[in-house]
Amino acid sequence: MLSSPQTPGTRKPMKTLAQDKFSFNFENLLLAHGRNTTFLCFQVETEAPPSLNSPESGIFQNQGHCPSHHAEMVFLTWFQKRLCSEQHYKVTWYMSWGPCSRCAVQVTKFLKSYSTVNLSIFIARLYYYRELESKDGLRGLRQAGAQVQIMFFQDFKDCWENFVNNEGKPFQPWKNLDENSKDWDIKLKDILRNTTDRLTEEIFRSQFHNREKKSSIPRKTYLCYLLMNGPQLLKRCCLHYKKGYHAVTRFIDGIVSMNLDQAGSYDITCYFTWSPCNRYARKLVSFIEDHPNLRLKVYTSRLYFHWCWTNMQGLQHLQNSRVTVAVMTFRDFEHCWENFVDNQGKPFEPWEKLDLYSQSTERRLRRILKPLSPGVLNEDFGNLHL
Repeated sequence: MLSSPQTPGTRKPMKTLAQDKFSFNFENLLLAHGRNTTFLCFQVETEAPPSLNSPESGIFQNQGHCPSHHAEMVFLTWFQKRLCSEQHYKVTWYMSWGPCSRCAVQVTKFLKSYSTVNLSIFIARLYYYRELESKDGLRGLRQAGAQVQIMFFQDFKDCWENFVNNEGKPFQPWKNLDENSKDWDIKLKDILRNTTDRLTEEIFRSQFHNREKKSSIPRKTYLCYLLMNGPQLLKRCCLHYKKGYHAVTRFIDGIVSMNLDQAGSYDITCYFTWSPCNRYARKLVSFIEDHPNLRLKVYTSRLYFHWCWTNMQGLQHLQNSRVTVAVMTFRDFEHCWENFVDNQGKPFEPWEKLDLYSQSTERRLRRILKPLSPGVLNEDFGNLHL
């Protein structure tokens, strides 16, 4: 039987994979460059016999970069149409890549909504496993009752026998299969065991240092935030720029994916290493305008190209859109240290001239946020370089 290709928009599962496609995509390499497709092989077991229109097993693959077209979401769309509230389901996934953070959040919500579904996920490779959001996603799945494990030889063999057009051939393991499974297993167990994932002290001190002059260490945009619903902490997260995916965009996508109750009231406090440029300041404004039940405070260690007129406009636009904009002080750095850094129980020790740098940056920010006429702007422009 030949594998049936899946085109965007199609919601019918494939029956089998070609042998080379399975081996290429499920090979559990520790570095798997060029393997961009996620295949999800599934089995659904119930107490009742399956109907002809609802197969017990099949294969979905991602249908594009949009999260709603990821294999996990395609499965959920297909599966929800077949769910019976009085039926109990045992669902098993075998995945070439583990879930991304946004899909993990959606699957977690699904499991919490459908207590009659028992999900086991076997993963060949972990997706962006160093990213804090990805780790939180895997932990959330486990907390929702999902079994999350790495695929070993027997799991690959089961996939070969049940989901591959194997022409009667036995499964032949690739080089280092067992060793790679053990390595991935160590990584996953470490993620699931360590529930206090935070920035290292070295990263915090180098990236949040508030001296604006050029540093010998490249300083990226880090965004650490707390999401609160009254006194209740809903989420604590640290983000940074990832290739093609800005920290602000990741922040907005992460909050939107939570589907917060529109009737609720939420406070978000963000700590930036670099203040948002005009483009991303406006994205934040649009985000807040679309979600009037959110209150946003932005604290920054340094000002990004503060002499650039468009960036000044971005900061002014934030302030004029009910967003608090301020420079981080000792207390804010201490707060970050306590909430986002693996500090090993040590108190925050300020670096030299921390207060002086904060005061200097605060003066610049006050001048930027103060309403200025064109004549006053020309007169005071040079003072922004204090």
